[in-house]
Amino acid sequence: MGNTNGNDKYKAKIFDIRTGLNVVLFNEKEAVESDMFPGDRVNIISDHGSTVAMVDVTKTMVDPGEIVFFLDVAEEIHVKKGEKVRVTPAGRSPAVELIKKKMDGGSLNYAEIKNIIDDLMDKKLSDVELASFIASVYIRGLNSEETVGLTKAVVESGETLQLPSSAKPIVDKHCTGGVAGNRTTMLIVPIMAASGLYMPKTSSRSITSAAGTADTMEVLCDVELRLDEMRDIVMKSKGCIVWGGSMNLAAADDKLIRIRHPLSLDPTGVMVASVLAKKKSVGADYVTIDIPVGRGAKIQSTQHANELAKQFINVSGKLGMKTEVFITYGRDPVGKGIGPSLECMDVLKALQGNGPGDLVEKSCRLAGALLELCGKTPKGKGYASAVNTLKSGKAYEKFKEIIELQGGNPEVKASDLPLGKYRHVVKAEKDGRIHLIDNHAVNRLARAAGSPKSKGAGVLLNIETGDKVKKGQVLFEIISESEAKLGQAVKLLDKYETAEFEKVILGKMGEAGVFQWKPKGTC
Repeated sequence: MGNTNGNDKYKAKIFDIRTGLNVVLFNEKEAVESDMFPGDRVNIISDHGSTVAMVDVTKTMVDPGEIVFFLDVAEEIHVKKGEKVRVTPAGRSPAVELIKKKMDGGSLNYAEIKNIIDDLMDKKLSDVELASFIASVYIRGLNSEETVGLTKAVVESGETLQLPSSAKPIVDKHCTGGVAGNRTTMLIVPIMAASGLYMPKTSSRSITSAAGTADTMEVLCDVELRLDEMRDIVMKSKGCIVWGGSMNLAAADDKLIRIRHPLSLDPTGVMVASVLAKKKSVGADYVTIDIPVGRGAKIQSTQHANELAKQFINVSGKLGMKTEVFITYGRDPVGKGIGPSLECMDVLKALQGNGPGDLVEKSCRLAGALLELCGKTPKGKGYASAVNTLKSGKAYEKFKEIIELQGGNPEVKASDLPLGKYRHVVKAEKDGRIHLIDNHAVNRLARAAGSPKSKGAGVLLNIETGDKVKKGQVLFEIISESEAKLGQAVKLLDKYETAEFEKVILGKMGEAGVFQWKPKGTC
């Protein structure tokens, strides 16, 4: 691209559309005359900022001398309609050669990986180039040093939570996901904070499940906080549960996820870096990681889970964090409610002493591991300590404190939470025993009913794996805030013929297992 006609200033025209891409449009004839072609990179310089964008062209939508901005780019550099901007060639990013190096099977050092992440943040790489990077890592893999380098580069791409040295130790946890209703974070955070440990927890929203932790916590209080607000809350209460996407922590991670998601590419090294970068960005010293395994969970084989566990232990150690990994049974939902309000009900009941046993058990196991890992309790005493903190009401009082600091009503009761008024009850068609409640099927039904956007939508389970059921007994209810959405969920349910439905809900159960990985030096 050479701008051979000498025109490097264009009048801004803005389309009220968000594309999620750094793309600008030029008049096709003028672009050709200026030696600009689709896919070229250009520097866009306004009076208020600059960015790198990709060129696209149109015959009719742009007049000569104009440049079309979509809202994403226009807002980034604060350009207004009619304003003159300067356009110059940007050339190809040097990071492209590094991506090709990885595609050819070479290893990348920290500086090279940081170069790629820096160019990602500066929007100097196209989606095709970024997808090539993810694909190369998926095929070639990342060695331990590359994973450490990627984690550091992702941490450095955004801000970090800076707590005073007195705010120690800092603990954190993560679940690799896929298990419906698995809201252990909302119990673990108050247990840890009530035990005197600092736990600044950033959580995600749902992508494909019925609800993420942030979606569920949002029923009770604000989760979209600034970093300074998060810091103030943690210093007052020792804990918080906020949406990580509202902050600039490990900023490159969200951009990498956007590239990975459409093709469901989740290279092991990138997953490890993604998780640990978020933990490192909040200053975590000790981490527990839950890897549920089984049909419907994100990780479906123990071999993959073991590989992940080893990498989490190894990489986190090189980053100065001590991590313990649990490989858990992940074929069934945890708790009774699937959907934001329903899951909140389980959490509030558990904190008050009458919640689902599986949710309480798993939460206290993970909380107990953290208590032992950081030396707060002696080996073998962590679980009992977590249970005591829960049963004593201390965790509930701490949870109410966190809710209030995050702008919610600390006295809210489970019965106060919004639930949809439209219901569809599913009953057993014959006597039998429940061998499996499929995570994927339950999540699909809850999402069809409107979850997580509709907080009061979801699925309420009335049975657990192993239960005997009689013909006519209620198995579960589908709940929706919309009659139309409920109809969509029922249609989805009706797609299962009787035999197929029994395979999904009453399938043969495999053996459950829990495997534990500990860092070196831990008994």
